[in-house]
Amino acid sequence: MRRTMHQWKANGGKKELRKMSNSIRKVHSLIVNGMMARRSFLMLITWCGIFTTLNLLLMFNDIKIKREYMLLYLSNIKITTNNFSHVVRYEDQTKENILSTKIKENVLKDGYHFPKHLCYSETFNESKMDAVFKGSIMPIYKHQLAYCRVYKGGSTFWRRLLHCLDKNLKVSPFSIKPQDEKGKYRRTCAMNSMNWTYDMLRVTKNFMFARNPYSRILSAYIDKLYSPNPYFWKTLGVDIMKTIRNKTSCGSEVTFRDLVEYIIQTPIENLDDHFIPISSICRPCNVQYHYIGKMENFLNDTVIIFDKFGINATSYITHNFSELYKYDAIYDTVQAVIAFRQQSDRCMSRFTGLNRIWKKLQTRGIISDNYSLPLNEKESHYISISKLLTLILKIHKISKKEDLLIQRQKMFVHAYNNIPIDSMYKLQNVYRNDFKLFGYDPFPDSLFGQRSKIKTDFFLP
Repeated sequence: MRRTMHQWKANGGKKELRKMSNSIRKVHSLIVNGMMARRSFLMLITWCGIFTTLNLLLMFNDIKIKREYMLLYLSNIKITTNNFSHVVRYEDQTKENILSTKIKENVLKDGYHFPKHLCYSETFNESKMDAVFKGSIMPIYKHQLAYCRVYKGGSTFWRRLLHCLDKNLKVSPFSIKPQDEKGKYRRTCAMNSMNWTYDMLRVTKNFMFARNPYSRILSAYIDKLYSPNPYFWKTLGVDIMKTIRNKTSCGSEVTFRDLVEYIIQTPIENLDDHFIPISSICRPCNVQYHYIGKMENFLNDTVIIFDKFGINATSYITHNFSELYKYDAIYDTVQAVIAFRQQSDRCMSRFTGLNRIWKKLQTRGIISDNYSLPLNEKESHYISISKLLTLILKIHKISKKEDLLIQRQKMFVHAYNNIPIDSMYKLQNVYRNDFKLFGYDPFPDSLFGQRSKIKTDFFLP
């Protein structure tokens, strides 16, 4: 045996052993690397699956998936209020998941009773208006709520309030500055399909606010075109001047009459969201809203919505709500004119800009028209936010509340009396559905009856 081993070593056995050993190491290395590669591959596949699933949930390309996900998301939820109960149940039977919904809905008795029987189909560019509708619906999943945002319909207040609800902030919405976009709720259904949006609205507590079209149009004009607002001047104002007057300008010269003529001549789907009829934005004929409030009854309807939907209003609605609402409007007006003044300089003087916001606050019934702007050209050029706020609050404090209500109505009528009567009838026709569906008078005597003969534009400084 020893002899054999000696001969084997002598014949190069050690070299063969080393070769075998090296071969074994290589095989082992390949096996290990292969296992690591397999493990890496499996991890890659897993992550791809996760990302694909997330993408499907976000995109909801399949109608069935959309409906099943929405119902599953809201499974085991039971909401009860005085007049509303809503139950979504998820059942697992054998191998298949069967989604079944048991929904009991009673339209809330408070608020505006929507006359569904008056609905009829509208003609407009469907794809554009679908985008407006989806972009206006704001779901708050945490509270199973959905709100239809209407510009110039209390939306700034409600977006701040919904932000507080979503983030569990127990503070007044007025503590968030109006210009602070980060403090406003922003989630909408813009990226979802129409079916997904309608399904979501069926299984949530939803609400909206309506407003008298004449009041809403005037408010939007004063806010976006009359008051210094370079953004709307550059976009909407320039377009109105080209369309109505065939004139190129920076957009600050648009009169209220110009705007009315523009609304009459422009298809609904091409209007800015501030002027699209509310019935076309929120589609109450297609969506059964659980509560429809009105701007004319804003505080009362807001409180009732909290009560009906089981939201604790203590942190959000205080005893001095009306005064906070006015102060918020004053602050929003002042900070905007100061923030925009450098951009506005090429269109108008700062003195003119301050005169415009002064009239804006008079039109809103916040300061008396017995007081003119107590600033000259030089003082207007350099005044700070704090000084301007102090000045306006001082005038607001000494203005008589009973006179302000009369003044507001008087200025409202004055503004519309400058619009030719034939244009008034055409304007009424644009918003005929809003008048009919939300119960507003399309031909009020104050606007269509005995009209004062006004030749000059009420808003020109």
